[in-house]
Amino acid sequence: MKSRFLIWFNLISLLLAWLACSPMAAAHPLDEFYQVTYVVVGPHRITLQIEQYPGLLIAPRILALVDSNQDDQISERESQAYAERFLQDIVFEIDGQPVAVIPTDFEFSTPLELRAGTGLIRFELIADLPPDHRGPHQLYYKNNYQPDISVYLVNAISDEARWVNIGAQERDVFQSSLRADYAINPDAPAVTDARPDDVLLQSEVPTGLPAGQKELTGYLYEANLSPLLMIAALGLAALLGGLHALTPGHGKTLVAAYLIGSRGTTGHAVVLGSIVTFTHTASVIAIGLLALLASQFIVPNLLVPALEVLSGLLVVILGLRLLRSRWHTPAEEHHHHHHHHHPHDHPHGHSYLHEHDHHTHHLPEKVTLADLLTLGISGGLVPCPEALGVMLIAIGLNRILLGLGLIVAFSFGLAAVLIVIGILLVRSKSLLERLGGVGGRWQKWLPLASAVIVTVLGLGIVAKGVLAYLG
Repeated sequence: MKSRFLIWFNLISLLLAWLACSPMAAAHPLDEFYQVTYVVVGPHRITLQIEQYPGLLIAPRILALVDSNQDDQISERESQAYAERFLQDIVFEIDGQPVAVIPTDFEFSTPLELRAGTGLIRFELIADLPPDHRGPHQLYYKNNYQPDISVYLVNAISDEARWVNIGAQERDVFQSSLRADYAINPDAPAVTDARPDDVLLQSEVPTGLPAGQKELTGYLYEANLSPLLMIAALGLAALLGGLHALTPGHGKTLVAAYLIGSRGTTGHAVVLGSIVTFTHTASVIAIGLLALLASQFIVPNLLVPALEVLSGLLVVILGLRLLRSRWHTPAEEHHHHHHHHHPHDHPHGHSYLHEHDHHTHHLPEKVTLADLLTLGISGGLVPCPEALGVMLIAIGLNRILLGLGLIVAFSFGLAAVLIVIGILLVRSKSLLERLGGVGGRWQKWLPLASAVIVTVLGLGIVAKGVLAYLG
C-alpha cells in the first residue's frame, strides 16, 4: 500500500508540474507587439484608449516610427504624427458609418525604455457623439496596425453604467476587431466638461512595468549607489528571478519528470540549477548584444521560435535516450522471476544474487552529466524579457557591470527555485521509499513513464516554436 502511495505521489507531482507549466500559459513576448484597445462608451463621447507594448526584438522597428528624426527624443509633434499614422490602419464605425476620431493625451516611454522592451506607448482617440445620440446602436472597431508582429486585445466598457448599457460583444479570433451593441439612456444628462474617461485610464489600465521590475530598473538610474543599496538591488533581482520562475515555463516540468524517474540526488539538483543560471545569463548577454548591435539583421519572428525549437529538440533527444535505456525493464523483470524459482544447492550464493538482481531491476540508471547539461541548457536557452530589458537599459546608461550583476542575480533566483523544486522531489521521494519500500507492481514503470513525459514535453516545445513561427 505504501509503495502504491509512493507511485501516486510521484505521478501527481508530475501532473501538477505539467499543469503549472502549460505551454498555453507560458509566454515570452520578445518578438511581439502587444496592442490593447479599450473602447470606452459614454453618453456623449466614445474614447478609444490605445496601449502598445513593443517587445525587445521588434522595438527598433516601432521606435523608428516614433522617433522619426532619430534624436533619442520623442517630441509632441512626433507623438501626434505616430497617432495619426496609427489612424490610417484602423476602422471605426457606428451603425455602419465611419466616425472621425481625434488623437490626444499622448504618453510615450523614453527611447531607452522602448529599445529595452520595457516601454509603453499610450494615447487616446476621441469621437464626440451628436446630442440626439440616444437609444440602441452598434459600433465596429478594427485594428490593422502592424499585423505581422502584433498580438491584440480589445474590449468595450462604459465608465457611466447608469446612462450606458453595453450589450453583446463579438470579436474575431485574433481580437483585432470588435463589434458591440450599446444603448444610451434617453434621460442621460447634457454634455459637461468633465472627463471621467481620464479617471478610468489612470486607475484601471495597467502601467508599462510591474512594480518590482520598475524599482529594479530604478537602481540603474541612481548615479551613486551605496553598498547597502547595491546589496538591496541584487537581492531584489534575485527575488524577482525566483518569482518569475514560479510562472509557467522555465523547465519545472522537465526537472520533475527527470528527477522522479531517475536516481537523482540533491547534488544533481544543485548542478542542474547552476547550469540553468549560466545558460540563462549567457543567453541574455548574447541576445541583448545582438539586439543592440545588429538589430537590422534580426528576424524577430524567427529568433525566439528557433530557440524554442532548438530547446525542444534537445529535450526530445534526451527523452528518446531515456526511453531506449529504460525500455528493457519488463524483460529483465521476467528474467528475474525465472531465476528466482530455479532450484539450487547454494542458498547463500542465491541470496546474494537475488538481492543484486532485485535492486538493478527496479532502480533506473544513474544521472549523467550529459543529461543535466541537456536539461539545464534547454531550461535557460530562451531568456526572460525582464532580464533583457534590465541589460539594455544598463548598457544605455553605461552601467554595464551593475547590469551584469543584476542579470546574474536574477538568473540565480530563477535557478534557485528549480533547485528547491528538485531537492524537494528528491528528498520526498527518498523519504517515501524508506517508509514504503521500492517494490511494487507499478514501480518499474515509473522511470519509463517519466521518459515518455520528457519526450512529449520536448515535442510540445518544438510544436510551440513551429506554431509561433507560422504565426
